Amino acid sequence: MNSRTITAIAIGVVIIFIAYNSYVLFPKEKAYESVSPQEFYKLMQRDDVFVIDVHVPEQKHLTGTDVWIPYDRIEEMQDVLPKDKDTIILVYCRSGHMSKIAASKLAQMGYKIIYDLDGGIIAWQKAGLPI
Repeated sequence: MNSRTITAIAIGVVIIFIAYNSYVLFPKEKAYESVSPQEFYKLMQRDDVFVIDVHVPEQKHLTGTDVWIPYDRIEEMQDVLPKDKDTIILVYCRSGHMSKIAASKLAQMGYKIIYDLDGGIIAWQKAGLPI
């Protein structure tokens, strides 16, 4: 192979990688909603929500968290998730990056009502909310 062929293949791989990650993190039609810390806090007060901390490594959880599942193991740990796909799911991490990935995965698994804490626990703390 000459250098032009290798360069073309490398560029193709990079384009595929970017396109795939854009689809997972930012699908055309968002399957989840990012909400402010205040909105997330209000949602956490409800009795019909399931709250997941997905940060790796495990961190101190917000009061009311139902389970810790590493963001990259959501699919393999679905036995601890609600069976009802209409359950309201709240997902968070430290900064918001891992929770967006987890929220996308949850939507791909068929969950319909997913809220992501925009900015994660960092934004939560800046808002002065209780941990």
